[in-house]
Amino acid sequence: MFMILFKIWYMIAILPFIIFLEGNDMLADFLKKKKIYSHWDYWHSLLIISIILAVVLWTKGYR
Repeated sequence: MFMILFKIWYMIAILPFIIFLEGNDMLADFLKKKKIYSHWDYWHSLLIISIILAVVLWTKGYR
């Protein structure tokens, strides 16, 4: 029973965070390689996600 709960917790809490970190590293490497922006960090990604979430919720009518 514990293993089932652990796997569910891992999929809900930990896995999206790890995917976010890996995706952010891949985006930072891509931007450095193309010489677009060399100082990309996690705060930039969190800001972009927050803005997208705010715009989506605003257009759906949530306040």
